[in-house]
Amino acid sequence: MRRSVVLGMVGAGCLLLGGCSPPYLPLAAVSLDADGAPVIILRPCGDDEAHDLSLTESGSRKGTDTYWSASGAWAGDVTFPLFSPPPSRTTHREGPQRLVAGAEYALHAPVGDKTHNDYFIWLSFSTGDVRRLKPGQVFADDRAMSRDAFDDLVDDAC
Repeated sequence: MRRSVVLGMVGAGCLLLGGCSPPYLPLAAVSLDADGAPVIILRPCGDDEAHDLSLTESGSRKGTDTYWSASGAWAGDVTFPLFSPPPSRTTHREGPQRLVAGAEYALHAPVGDKTHNDYFIWLSFSTGDVRRLKPGQVFADDRAMSRDAFDDLVDDAC
C-alpha cells in the first residue's frame, strides 16, 4: 500500500513538472497559384510571431530527400512559392526543390519567442494531394477545402 502511494505521488509530480507540449495548429495550407505552381499560405494567430520555418520531404523513390529551412521571424499572413521561402530569410536547401512523385511533405514553424513556443504551425501533404487540388481549393488539416473554409479553420484554431 505504502509503495502504491509513493509511486502515485511520484507520477503526479512528474506530470506537474513536465507541463504540456505546445499544440500543433492547422494554420498553413498548400494551394496552386494562377500558373498552377504550388504555394504555401501561413496564417499565425493575430500578431503572433512565427520563426524558423522548415519543409521536409520523405518517401521519394530516388532516395534524395528535399529539405529547406528558413531562419528569421515574421508576424502576419504570408504566401510564397513552395520551394522559395520568403526572400528576407536565411535559407538552407538540400535535394530537389520541386514536387517529387510519391513524396510526402511536412511544413513546420514554431510560433512564440525564441525561448518559448506557444504553438506550432503544422502542415503535411503529399504530391498527390497537391495535384488533386481544383481551382480555388487549398489543402490543410489533411483535406482539400475552399479558401473560405480554410479561413474559418484558422479563425476556429486561433
